[in-house]
Amino acid sequence: MRITANRLIDLAAAATTKNQSTVGTVSAQLSSGMRVTTPSDDPAAWLAAQRTKLHQVLSQGAGAAVANSRDRLDLTDNALASIGDVVSQIRTLAVQGASATYNATNRAGLGAQVHALFQSALASANVQGADGEYLLAGSTSLTAPFDAAGAYSGDAAVRAVPIADSATLGSTIAGSNLTAANGVDVLPLLDRVATALSSNDLPTLLAALPDLATAVNQVALSRSQTGAAMNALDQTTTARGVLEQDMQQAISRLVEVDTASAASELAKASQALEVSRAVSSHLISVLAPST
Repeated sequence: MRITANRLIDLAAAATTKNQSTVGTVSAQLSSGMRVTTPSDDPAAWLAAQRTKLHQVLSQGAGAAVANSRDRLDLTDNALASIGDVVSQIRTLAVQGASATYNATNRAGLGAQVHALFQSALASANVQGADGEYLLAGSTSLTAPFDAAGAYSGDAAVRAVPIADSATLGSTIAGSNLTAANGVDVLPLLDRVATALSSNDLPTLLAALPDLATAVNQVALSRSQTGAAMNALDQTTTARGVLEQDMQQAISRLVEVDTASAASELAKASQALEVSRAVSSHLISVLAPST
């Protein structure tokens, strides 16, 4: 089959056009840093990247929920720490007031101190989060869980936050931990001690001493549960951070350009373009007069 001069020139021009396109494409990739920006660039890579981005968004949403729960638990722990300090102080004052060396006036003075401490513990037990919800109220979080006498009106419900595809973790502590369901009614006990001291009711005061010891341990146990939950959330946050970093790297591998490879490809394409241009120019100068 005889190849005409025009055919040779067309082939050379097509090669030049192809090499120009390659140089333009690779140059754009190097400039933007992206290899895939539309589905047509690489359908499989684009689809895989979109799926990974979706998982990344879902993970970030779950991470925000975990972070919010962690903040709430931190506030809860601070509240329980304050209550625990108050219970310990009141226990010390109750032991003092139970001494035979104290009279009615002395006990009345201690009673005033205990009453003030009780009010402080009550305020801590009714702590609210940044969103206004009562943190120790269980599921009834829009209502203060402890009344003026320290009685609990919430429930034992505990919220859960997702930490994996199908796993959840308890992220709240219910005020029921401070009730007789778990030992003694802590806050009413403190109010009872204050009243006993103020009214010089020694039998009631003596009877409250063992309960105060129970209350100290009860609050400490609640704090340990809070600490365990915070630790678990911290571990989840760390694991999620690693996962999201892996997903970002996967996306980068799918859609971003490999600079070294692209630079090498650009060099080769540029060289091929110069060669094709030279060939085209030579063919035109040699063959064009004969056409």
